[in-house]
Amino acid sequence: MSTSGIPTSLFGTSAQQGTGVLVSFRAGKCTRSGTTVTPDARKGLLYMNEGEDSLIHLYWKDRRTGAIEDDLIIFQDEAEFEKVTQSDGRVFVLKFKSSSQKLFFWMQEPKADKDTEFAAKINSLIAGGINQSGADSMETD
Repeated sequence: MSTSGIPTSLFGTSAQQGTGVLVSFRAGKCTRSGTTVTPDARKGLLYMNEGEDSLIHLYWKDRRTGAIEDDLIIFQDEAEFEKVTQSDGRVFVLKFKSSSQKLFFWMQEPKADKDTEFAAKINSLIAGGINQSGADSMETD
């Protein structure tokens, strides 16, 4: 039940409405303390879609509980998703251009061969929205 007293199951969440998933892959969250980034051990899913509000949303969901912890609206050219070069691991950062906010994620896909492709797809969606990125979606198997 939502705080307004209307059950959310009647209308769904914004993550359940709008267009289908545009990109999706297994990724965990990381926490940052100073200059140290530490992986969160939970299994996660990072994905993007166009919400009912016609805006691009980036979500992080706990794969064990199904709970969506992060729902970020990403405006065109507002952020960049890139590999953290200071890490030997498969760590990526979502950097916002209008602020110092940075969100770190670690890839949980079994193989690293598509990491660059996933990052490019996210950046394509952020750069030009759905129309320029093409109608094809990219999801993990």
